[in-house]
Amino acid sequence: MERRGWGVLLRALAVLAIGGSLGAGSAAAADFGANDDTGKWSADAGAGFYADMKSLGLHQVVVTVRWQPSDPLGLTERPLLDLTVAAARSAGLDVVFAAYPYPPRELEAGLARPEAFGAWLSELAQRYRDVRGFVVGNEPNQPAFWRPQLAKSRQLSAAAFGPFLAAGYDALKGVDPTLTVVGVGLSPRGNDRPQARNNVSTSPVRFLAALGAWYRASGRNLPLMDGLSFHPYPNRATDALSKGYPWPNAGFVNLDRVKQAVWDAFAGTGQPTTLEGLRLYLDEIGWQVDTRSVDGHTGIENVPVTTESHQAEVYAEVVRRAMCDPDIAQVNVFGFRDDAARAGFQAGLQRVDGTPRASADAVREALAQPPSCTRSEWRPARAVLGAAPPRLTLVAGRLQVQLTAAERATARVCLLPGSHTLATARRELASRATVTGTCTTGPVQANRIAILSIARPNGAHTLAVRLTAETNAARATTTVRPVR
Repeated sequence: MERRGWGVLLRALAVLAIGGSLGAGSAAAADFGANDDTGKWSADAGAGFYADMKSLGLHQVVVTVRWQPSDPLGLTERPLLDLTVAAARSAGLDVVFAAYPYPPRELEAGLARPEAFGAWLSELAQRYRDVRGFVVGNEPNQPAFWRPQLAKSRQLSAAAFGPFLAAGYDALKGVDPTLTVVGVGLSPRGNDRPQARNNVSTSPVRFLAALGAWYRASGRNLPLMDGLSFHPYPNRATDALSKGYPWPNAGFVNLDRVKQAVWDAFAGTGQPTTLEGLRLYLDEIGWQVDTRSVDGHTGIENVPVTTESHQAEVYAEVVRRAMCDPDIAQVNVFGFRDDAARAGFQAGLQRVDGTPRASADAVREALAQPPSCTRSEWRPARAVLGAAPPRLTLVAGRLQVQLTAAERATARVCLLPGSHTLATARRELASRATVTGTCTTGPVQANRIAILSIARPNGAHTLAVRLTAETNAARATTTVRPVR
């Protein structure tokens, strides 16, 4: 088929594929599974491990497969993958490959090429025809997986990662257009601080904004992904599910913020948003528990941990909420069985010895019960999130204008002579220069009070305030108020 015809076919099949899960679940409810490589290293290739997963009602297992830029044709784990994929499929589980470039030092050294990564993914997909879903990328907003992240005021990792995601999408669809390609694997947190003493990282909202900017500038018309992978870990395992994160980070209860970030980044492009069928794959989620009373562990706890009962409550609630959100395709606990080393991760449904936790029964029961859903369909915001009406104070002949919003925005504050309607004020504020009044501009940090000062002239005026969202200049909130 000629290149142009192939592109048309890919776009058509991508539309059909979006909305389906990586496994066998319907578009109306999420599938549940685990992200765990334990089976790959088991003596029986995971046969017993996968049978335990299936017995709880789980549908899929996510298995890690790393691409090393300095060995672009290598697949050293092939013998293990041959056995473990067969074992998981025999147990009735779908297998998902989480495939990404690694280690980050080789990315930083410039050894990685998107086309080489795509060729490797193509071979991987051809060898494992039973694997129908691929997560391309793993926390590229974190320096543990992608470097560099930031330089001065520039965000670097999204534009560097974008070509790899595009190459992966094209390569996998070239093998089979019905494969599901899930992108990114976002970490829930980042500091956005180029000068941070450690862990220079990018928040998920700003990473998506930068990825969207790269995509728009690239001229690409094909999608990057059929679904978005996001890792909504808590900030601390002692946190309730309801706690979440402040903007621009995001947790499980902040998924609307992630959907908004996707819409801000890609609306009107060839990459669908959740309004056009893109779905969320929560490929890693976990509340780590206290293992001091459990034999078989080494080392000491390196993070705050919670109780098994709290973990069970959280996981059951995750199941219930995810089943009521039509935009969620999958939820995968990281991992199903605990790591022996406490420096690893202990958030599984099974302890290190394979015995079930209270969360295993909690998840099984939650999956077996039809959810009671009252949630309305998500729609994108067209204005600045959480923008509050300005508060005014007159101090020494100057107006102090107090502003707040739930996301970072830029404020333009003007005192316009005479009386203005919202429509006329909007026209004035949208112009590059307002000659009929006195204006000032300044930043409004998310969830913080910003105070802008402006001289108070004599006579009747209209205070006009325009807040513009950092991540989408088309989202703005304008307010007017007479000042006499």
